[in-house]
Amino acid sequence: MRETVRAGDLTAVIGNNEAHEGQRAGYNGVQSLTSVHCPDESLFVPGIAGINLEHLLDGRDMLDSDEYFEPRRVQMELEKLDAQSVMLHQDATPTLGVQSMASFSLRVPHYIDIDLRLVLRRDTLAHDYLLAFYASYINAPEELGMHFLGRAHDEPVGEGWLELDTSRHYEASTVCSIDIAPELANEMSSESLAFSYSELAHTRPLFFGRRGRMVFAMMFEPGHDVRLTHSPSGGGQGNPAWDFQWVLHKPRLDEEHHLRARALYKPWENERDIMREFEHWDPLLS
Repeated sequence: MRETVRAGDLTAVIGNNEAHEGQRAGYNGVQSLTSVHCPDESLFVPGIAGINLEHLLDGRDMLDSDEYFEPRRVQMELEKLDAQSVMLHQDATPTLGVQSMASFSLRVPHYIDIDLRLVLRRDTLAHDYLLAFYASYINAPEELGMHFLGRAHDEPVGEGWLELDTSRHYEASTVCSIDIAPELANEMSSESLAFSYSELAHTRPLFFGRRGRMVFAMMFEPGHDVRLTHSPSGGGQGNPAWDFQWVLHKPRLDEEHHLRARALYKPWENERDIMREFEHWDPLLS
């Protein structure tokens, strides 16, 4: 099931994880995003998606791909909330017992306000954290990397624009906050983007990437353990993944955990414009 919503410059197709004509099964979230400034091609790889709930992880070894990609496999419901908003809902998953809700609301002139909620419904975690991994597969940008504000993790001070542009899948893929010890306990026997750490750290929870004359940026409500993750080929050769993770430390049973985020898709101006967007955004008013 899917719904098309519009506001200002943007048109988005929001879908659950069912296959449709031209859309692969499993890829939920924003299945297409176009702008009046770039109307003929979606930002996201056709047939795949952006802001797609890909993994729910707690560090246990997941040899079965149905477990590792459980949010793709388990039934997901879609509800159109109003003319500009759609919600995806998934009941507690079989392996970790996580209920998830994601609302996408288009806002004038070029925003998607995103409301993510997770509830641990069973006491099943192998470690004292829950990691939700959201993937965005970008449609053939000229520049593959993600740009963020930060510094090397071992530097005591400083902030500047850096680029996360990994040379291969699973290589130094994840950038954590400068305030967080990055490594999470895990027994994964296969490589995972989530547990492959960069020496860089972000100082503010945002990133941007460029495609043609456009820029796609995501910003996150401060105070959460949000991690930025990159793959040069997650959506196929030349189609990078600009991903993020939301880590809940010691989540309490049956308590709703809540993260607000904003995506923007607009013509590129400069880095100062991205900072202005972040500084003027109030998550509580989104």
